[in-house]
Parts: sequence; C-alpha cells; structure tokens
Amino acid sequence: MVVRTPSLNSLRKGFLPQIHQPLPLNKRESQRLLESITTSFRKNLDKEHPWETNETPTKRFAGPGTGMAESQSMTSNRPTDRHLRAILSNPLFAQPRNATVDTITTTTAAPLNAHLNVFHSAVSKGLMTTRRAAGILATIRSQLLAESPDNIRQRMRALGAGLSVLRWLRASGQENDLRFLSDYALLKLLVPFLYAEGLQEVTWSWLAQLASRATEIELETVPGKASARTLSVLMYAIINENAELESPSSISLDGSYAALEHANSLLPRETSPAATAAVRYSWAKLSWASTVDAAEHPKPSVARFENFLDIGRPLKLPLDLAHLDLHHPTTPTYSAAVEYLRLRQQIVEDISSMKPGHQQRILCLVLDAAERLKQTGQAGEAPWVERLKNAIYERLNLGFLNPQMGGSLGSPIPIHKGLGTVMR
Repeated sequence: MVVRTPSLNSLRKGFLPQIHQPLPLNKRESQRLLESITTSFRKNLDKEHPWETNETPTKRFAGPGTGMAESQSMTSNRPTDRHLRAILSNPLFAQPRNATVDTITTTTAAPLNAHLNVFHSAVSKGLMTTRRAAGILATIRSQLLAESPDNIRQRMRALGAGLSVLRWLRASGQENDLRFLSDYALLKLLVPFLYAEGLQEVTWSWLAQLASRATEIELETVPGKASARTLSVLMYAIINENAELESPSSISLDGSYAALEHANSLLPRETSPAATAAVRYSWAKLSWASTVDAAEHPKPSVARFENFLDIGRPLKLPLDLAHLDLHHPTTPTYSAAVEYLRLRQQIVEDISSMKPGHQQRILCLVLDAAERLKQTGQAGEAPWVERLKNAIYERLNLGFLNPQMGGSLGSPIPIHKGLGTVMR
C-alpha cells in the first residue's frame, strides 16, 4: 500500500512563513513546495518499488564534481525511474497525434506514416481493436508492395509498425492470454512485420506458450479463444517467414525446414491432437511448396529435406510422400509414385469430382513421374503412366494442353504453374 503523502500544512511547517492565507506562494516558496512533494513522492515510490536483490546500486547517487549527464545516467536505473518510464511510454497514455479515429480506413494514397498516426490516435483513445490493427497493417503492406516489391522487409522495418502493434497488445494486456491470436487476419499480418523488425523471438515465445498448453487446446474454433487452428496458423506463419531469399526469383526452403524441425520439437504430438494437427498443417504446406511449386525454389540441402521427410512419415500422407520422393535433391525415385497410382486404378474416374487442389496435385504427380521415367529409360512403366496421363487429360477436358505439355515434360519449368491457373 502506498504511504500517504504528507499534507500541505505539514509541508509548510518549518519553511513557509506563518500566514493566514496559504496561497498564493511566491516563486521561491513554490519551488521549495514542489521539491518537497517530489521528494516525498519518490520516497513513497521507492518503498513500493524497491531495488531488486540482484541489483547493485553502487552509483545510485552522483558524487562531487559529477557532470549533469553523468549524474542522470547514474540514477536512470532506479526502480522508480524505470516504473515512471514504463508509465510514460505506455501507448495507452500517449497523446493523440494529428489524426482522427473517424479516418481509420485511410486511402492508399496517404503517406505511410499517416496510417501509423491513425493507429496511435485510436490506441490513445481506447478505440483500437485487433480488426482495426489488422486493417492498418494490411494497408501499409499493400502500399509498400504497390510502390515496389524490392527490399520489402527493409522498408517494413523502417516503419516500425509491428513494434507499435506489439506495444499496444502488451500495454492493453492482450498478450497475456494470447487471445488476440484468434484473429487470424491480424496474426498473418503481424508475424511478417515482427520478422522484418527483428522481433521473431516474440513469435516463437507465443508458439512456445501455446505449445505448453497444447493438451488443453480445443480442436474446434471458438471465437476469442486459442484453438487448434490458432496453433496451426501461427506455426505456419512463422515457418513461412523463415524461407530464405536466394535471388530475386528464387526462395530457398531450407530455413522453413529448419523452423519446422524446431517447432515440431516444441509440440507434444504424442499427447495433443491440436499439436499433431498443427504439424500436419505446416508439413503439408511445405510439401506442396517442395513438389507442385518445386520449380520456384532451388534444391534444398539433403539433410534438411530428409529430416523433413522423417517428420512427415508418421502423418500418413502417402500422396505427399510419393511426390516428395520424385523431388529428392540428389536421389529422386519414382517407385513410390508408380505404386501409389497403381493402387488407385479408379483415379481417372474419381479425379473430376476432386477438389481443384487435389486434382492439381494428382496431375503434377503423374507429370513428374512420367518425366522421371522418361529420364531413366524405364520402358516398362513409362507407357502405362503416359496412358494414365492422357486419360486424366481427357477426363478433365485438358486435351488442348497436350501439345504444349508434351514438349515441356523434359523441362523443369513448369507446367505446374500453368495448370494452377487453368484449374483455379
């Protein structure tokens, strides 16, 4: 409990003249009164916020001959100073800037700083929400991309929008229970900003917190509450940001594989269905990038790729594993793909009723298998896979693509991208 500050009468006693009317005070008296009140206030704060046991305030007071700057630096680590700085730097207490909350939806033509001004104004007035924060981050990112896709992370870092949102989440107490992560729009936007600003450890701490209570997380999505989907979306957002730009047109997946390994080590898959679902979600996303979109990425390191395969084997996704074998960086094999297709003779009849994404995956598997068989000269299997490919073309009314595709089978440039456009 804070000690009561002495009353004005007690402060006056001893240094103010005995007058009947306590005010007004002259300049000297006012200064002495202010100093006395300040001293009393600091004394009380020192009692409420004492030095920690591991703190060594050897320079708590400035000695004779100490300059003003040095004196201030010596006392800047006092618990009371830290406490006051925390209060004064709290975004909820910040003075509104030159913006009105009525302009939460700003135009992309406005300067980027104007969007942040709107954010800070809404925060200081208690009107900021996760939905509005997501809208402001989306506007900033889309405007940055419209200006130029180059050096996007550096330009995001210069704005500091991620840190601004993070400070608001902490000051408002929303980071304590991580409920804000159930707003997936904000989650997907905030993680890239935090990575751009070098604050990726914050996102990993969120994942670790969710992982620590993964056995309690419900599989069903509940508004305003972390669920299995929350864990999955956060995990993949982090993994996606760990992909490494190798050239303007090439992104290595090695960093994403490494991030998946680390995330997998945090999650109790043996005891938590939510943790298993999260790993499965991210692994499947990376599997697609490693196969259907393989031409957009350089070959991964063998060790990372094989560790990735090992994580996925218990998930029992035979289509993904068969397709990944065709894209091994050093020893691609076709046997798993051919076996998968032979065990599913009805695949031609079923493919027209499949979802577009599944159709694309099957067709890419067939194309990659046909290409690999052709390269290795497997005369026994190659004709059967070619007939299967033609039957799928006919079933999906893709016969008009045959000439173009036939000439492209020997090329790593893909076919896959064109098919994605047609099928979607």
